[in-house]
Amino acid sequence: MLIGHLPAGYFLTRYLIKKNKLPLNVFWLGLGLIASILPDFDIAWIIIHDTTISSHRNYYTYYPIFWLLLFLISVLVYFFVKKKWLIKGIYLVFGNIFLHFLLDTPFVGIKWFWPVYNKFIGIYNTGFTGGFLVENFFTHWFWYLEICLWLAAIGAVIISYKKGELKN
Repeated sequence: MLIGHLPAGYFLTRYLIKKNKLPLNVFWLGLGLIASILPDFDIAWIIIHDTTISSHRNYYTYYPIFWLLLFLISVLVYFFVKKKWLIKGIYLVFGNIFLHFLLDTPFVGIKWFWPVYNKFIGIYNTGFTGGFLVENFFTHWFWYLEICLWLAAIGAVIISYKKGELKN
């Protein structure tokens, strides 16, 4: 997925906010949206410091095990702190992070089983991993799915705004 992480994260965040009875405010919504694109933050590091790596998906910050360990540490912290809002925030953040990985699995893939298996697991590729070769991502059905996801998210935000659902 190239541009669909943010709108997908919006829908998951709205669902988790409602399910966990959290207030729909800028803090919880912003936390979920940032988490939905958090695995891609390493792209900034590549742009600034490292031009030798072929893909940001080869950094340890793009391996699910890295985020799974952070999740386990976060849950351990929760057991000492025992604040309800903390566990709800943990689920919100890590739910969006793993949604990001699920959405990136079809194209190029994710190293789901690293360090045991050091290959990308995916379905389609754009030329540098295994799977069915897609010569142009921008003419593939998955790209149009991302555009539809954006349109649906924009519509949902407009409806939510008109209803006055977002609180400060």
